[in-house]
Amino acid sequence: MTNSFLSDTTSTLNAVKNLALGVLPLIPTERRYGANSITTKELEAALSPHVPEARLNHLEIEFDSKGTTDRARLHLHWNESGVQANLPTTAFVKGTPTTVSSRILNSVFGLCETEVRFYNQIYPDVADITVKPYVARVGAGGRFVIALEDLSNRASFYQTGDQPSLAYVEAMIGALAKLHAKYWQSPRFKRDLSWVTPYAQRPGHTLSHLVENRSEEWLIERGDAPKTVLRLTRFFLENRRAVDRVWESLPPTLCHGDPHLANTYTLTNGQVGLLDWQNMHKMNGLRDVAYFLGYSLTTEQRHTAESNLIKRYLEQLAAHGVKEVPTYSQAFDLYRLLMLDTWTSVWMTLAIGGMSDEDLGEIAIKRVYETLEDLDTEKALRSAVQSL
Repeated sequence: MTNSFLSDTTSTLNAVKNLALGVLPLIPTERRYGANSITTKELEAALSPHVPEARLNHLEIEFDSKGTTDRARLHLHWNESGVQANLPTTAFVKGTPTTVSSRILNSVFGLCETEVRFYNQIYPDVADITVKPYVARVGAGGRFVIALEDLSNRASFYQTGDQPSLAYVEAMIGALAKLHAKYWQSPRFKRDLSWVTPYAQRPGHTLSHLVENRSEEWLIERGDAPKTVLRLTRFFLENRRAVDRVWESLPPTLCHGDPHLANTYTLTNGQVGLLDWQNMHKMNGLRDVAYFLGYSLTTEQRHTAESNLIKRYLEQLAAHGVKEVPTYSQAFDLYRLLMLDTWTSVWMTLAIGGMSDEDLGEIAIKRVYETLEDLDTEKALRSAVQSL
């Protein structure tokens, strides 16, 4: 109890400190961060190490959107050597959010720091399922900048409410299995990846409880949630610590953390991948599987393909070298249970107005209502908590 109290207190104090830094309109080092802070020299060094005569004469920034992060496209103008070497002429950049609320979100929950560390340390291991980084650095108070390969001319992207083909869903399940197999109960979590936090130790986790309580009020006020979903939600809120213990008792791997459709892509050659690694953490891999399928499949698709997709995931884990792959029965029970985390994401994101398209949000929440009832996630959660 004492260790838990100290851990919660430390986490809360860090969150309050980061909240204050996020509120500040300016901190001394801020000029090194933000979408417009990338310099020609650093991009030149990143993009032309093997073309010594190449020079990036200048770059232009074209802002795209301002939300959770500020996003822009950089247009790169090379000298003749750079042109002849066919160096990239554009790059995608995301950086310090302009809006205070988004800066606080990034700072308190450590989103930008997690993603920068992913690209600087983990990217080489999973380069075939994500985007190539050029520059990634982070400061305090939600200040950061990441410049990435621009995939816009050779990739297709998705929205949360899109209906993907079964072939695409199968490919994404394969990509998740490849990611998870790479770090399945990895000893690196005690060495160079010790900074990858378990689910309940993510930055700002204790403060998220305040959001959860307000979000339940919003859910009740909607008036359309099935009684089983309301009971499930109340039981979860009353047993947060126990749920955290359940999550952390499961065999861990490195999870993407937010693999909904809008954070995925497919290249023209059919290769698929994942974007936005801000919510990456250490957790059981079936958490990502439940999250992706819960967000991505229509009810009809799930009824038809759910079982085969879970089997495919297990087969892919084995193919990538995991020795102790769960049985299908074990995996399906975990899938039912871990659908809870898909639910908390959908419900709380909508409650705080964090989903930009309200229509897509309505599609997502009603889809998850049906999923929770079909899988009887309430029963799975109660059984898991009672087994502690």
